[in-house]
Amino acid sequence: MNAKTTLFTLFAGLAILLAGCDNNDDDHKDAIEPTEPVMQAFNKKYPNASNPIFTIEGNYYVAEFTNNGVSTEAWLTEQGKWMMDKADTPFNQLPEAVTAAFDNGLYAGWKVDDSYTINRDSMTVVYKIDAEKGNSDMDLYYSPYGNLIKAVNDEGNEDAPIVIPAEVHTLMAFTFATCDLLDIQSNADGYILNMLDGKVYKIAQLNKNYLWQSTSYQIAEQNVPEIIMDSFQSTGYVGDTIESILVKIDANGTFYTFTVDHNGQSTEVTFDAIGNIVQ
Repeated sequence: MNAKTTLFTLFAGLAILLAGCDNNDDDHKDAIEPTEPVMQAFNKKYPNASNPIFTIEGNYYVAEFTNNGVSTEAWLTEQGKWMMDKADTPFNQLPEAVTAAFDNGLYAGWKVDDSYTINRDSMTVVYKIDAEKGNSDMDLYYSPYGNLIKAVNDEGNEDAPIVIPAEVHTLMAFTFATCDLLDIQSNADGYILNMLDGKVYKIAQLNKNYLWQSTSYQIAEQNVPEIIMDSFQSTGYVGDTIESILVKIDANGTFYTFTVDHNGQSTEVTFDAIGNIVQ
């Protein structure tokens, strides 16, 4: 190799190195130095974190880092209050109930792009699966027991901390003292609380003032009160396959809705707490 070739090789290598540095700078061009309370809280929460890079998203400091070998993001307030983290989790490392729910549910056959474990302040863990099929991309959120909490179009969907209103904190402390909060969603009637009561997945409907309206959850056939089961067996649906049984509690009482496969069609029949059919 002559001197000219050697010199060219050195300059080419230097150019590649500098290009790499420029790209790295572009990747972290919004990186900032966190406040002391944020850094202290971060170090206390993640003592084994490596290479943290902080940016600001909305009202939060967001750290991207490796935590015990796992790529993770964490959200903290300016005062150093931890609000949320999101960790990459291979699909085969998700809880078996979650992978089974995905494989046997509405999105069976969809391609899994990514999956995550999400923890939020004052809430219980949620698992997220990014799935795609054709031109459709969906973000699917599951409870630890495989309940599909919500399915959201991936476009424009960003995970973020949930600030729990004081009224919801009060409901969780008293009305739903045995429950763990999974999510809070808004709808036309107000707000939905997605919860776990032990292993039972429950949904509470609140009005726009955060006042309780109803609670719904599914139960197994063996857990249906005898008076309700006797009433069901006296109907014309007794020989049909029971697809689900939903309990709904509201200001008017407790109601049991059986969804059955009746002559090939999904049909509902509802009973009140003493076994009367509700029209």
